[in-house]
Amino acid sequence: MATGDALVSPARSLPVASRIFYIPELLHLIFSFLDRESNVSNACVCRFWSDIALDAVWKEVDDMIHLFSILKPVLMNMHGAYEFVDIPGVSDWARFHKYARRVRCLRFNSDSIEGQTEVVLDEVARTRTSFEILPNLRELVWTCHDLNDLQRCLLFLHGQLKYLTVSMWPEPGKSSPFLADICARAPNLHTLKLHIKDPDMQLFGQIQLVQNLHYLRKIVLPEFHLTSGVIQELSRMPNLGVIEFQHDLAMGPGNPKNVERFAPVLTHGAFPALYDLNLTARIDDLERFFQDPFAPVNITTLYVNSYAKHSAAEVRSFLLTLSQECKCLSRLHVILLNKEINQTPCTEDEQLSFFTLQPLFSISNLTWFEVMHKYPLRITQDEIEELAMRLPSLEALELNPEPLFTRKPTLDLEALLPFANHCPKLRYLGLFMHATGFEVPSARASFKPFHTLQVLNVGTSTIESPKAVAAFLSLLFPPWCRLQFGITWTGRGTIEHRSLDLNTLVELSEGVDPWEEISTLLPALIQVRREEWERTRALKEEVEDLRIRTRLVRDTAERPPRDSCIIS
Repeated sequence: MATGDALVSPARSLPVASRIFYIPELLHLIFSFLDRESNVSNACVCRFWSDIALDAVWKEVDDMIHLFSILKPVLMNMHGAYEFVDIPGVSDWARFHKYARRVRCLRFNSDSIEGQTEVVLDEVARTRTSFEILPNLRELVWTCHDLNDLQRCLLFLHGQLKYLTVSMWPEPGKSSPFLADICARAPNLHTLKLHIKDPDMQLFGQIQLVQNLHYLRKIVLPEFHLTSGVIQELSRMPNLGVIEFQHDLAMGPGNPKNVERFAPVLTHGAFPALYDLNLTARIDDLERFFQDPFAPVNITTLYVNSYAKHSAAEVRSFLLTLSQECKCLSRLHVILLNKEINQTPCTEDEQLSFFTLQPLFSISNLTWFEVMHKYPLRITQDEIEELAMRLPSLEALELNPEPLFTRKPTLDLEALLPFANHCPKLRYLGLFMHATGFEVPSARASFKPFHTLQVLNVGTSTIESPKAVAAFLSLLFPPWCRLQFGITWTGRGTIEHRSLDLNTLVELSEGVDPWEEISTLLPALIQVRREEWERTRALKEEVEDLRIRTRLVRDTAERPPRDSCIIS
């Protein structure tokens, strides 16, 4: 009680305006936006600030050696290994605990450490005075390339840990007990993210161990590791809400052969809590998956990847199945990454069209839709108008803005207008267009500018007359909207999938410079338009005020005088 009084007493003698600097919640918020050096200085201001500033300084630790140097100084020996200058004692651990209890997130990456850490970690394990070295740790990120380093992450696992990112390797000739150790030491995990260095590592047996994490809500794996067997095992987890994969090669290269056939066997009660699902598989396999009587039809978010060649009819059939089975779907991403391009005019069988996408109109909760394909979407201006009118609740829409084949665009800048008119919540829009200055005269027609748009992604759209296009876009964009362009094909799949044909890459790269010019011009043009609009509005208000005053004066002048009689 005395300590608490000592901490709050300085504020009592200060002016009212200065007392805000002694509100703990406000200080926590302010310090969270400052860098480490600033918070170290804040910790030296007074006792009251010190405790809060130290929480901010040690909340996230990226340098484990720096943290353990609080115990005893750490030096690098002649063999390139870190070691304590002396063995930590009980008093050292008592001092360390003052800082250890503040750590909420610890990140270790063997690539960012110059020396070897085994000696320091072994000494920590041997001399520690309590089982939980970092008792309030909530997130641990441990990525390395050595099995010995991997085993040492077990030092920091305990029942309070909620988020774990860790590397995995198969141990030759035996089943790895590592996941079993994780489940035993950190049974209350909410999120598990695995970096898997071996593309051929079979996760089926390992994922069976994950079922012991009864509170797990999210699992993240590298691409191509969500196989039939893995999905089958994950379907039995009672609280799992998110199954996700990432394209990041740092998580480990996957093997596309693992998902050439996708046919998990589901049982009654599968996926009881799932709402967000990512899968890489053939579209026809996914269609059969969602037609299964035990499929996760209550999901709200679906992200599907396919590297196989699919016809427009197959894609439409898949979307039709989703519209019939997944009534709660609000976010849908259909990413078709087959890159085999026919340089002659593409056939209607391959090219997606408005007819392909029509089943989307039956998904009543849809707010986010993305489709990606090598050929431009075959869609007319009238069909764009209908799409915007039928889906007014859209918040994000990407209609294949970056096809690899760019020679037959069917839209121009006029395609933006229906979305500005009919989709008031739209924050992200991606379209493939042929942008020229010839659309600017048509802009004189009545239209609404975007009020909530944050990003316009033009992908690989072709362009003529950048200045005229920039002038047109400045009529539509709010001041905070930014232009996005270029390709993301090289950031998905294996290393082989990420490479593009040299001619295609050169052709796409040539279209980037004009959009960079527009991106530079737009902020100034939007500001000029805004100032012009403000002046026009002020002038209109002034004219309206004068009109009202004139009407009042006229009415007063035309009013006949009143006769009055005064009796005294």
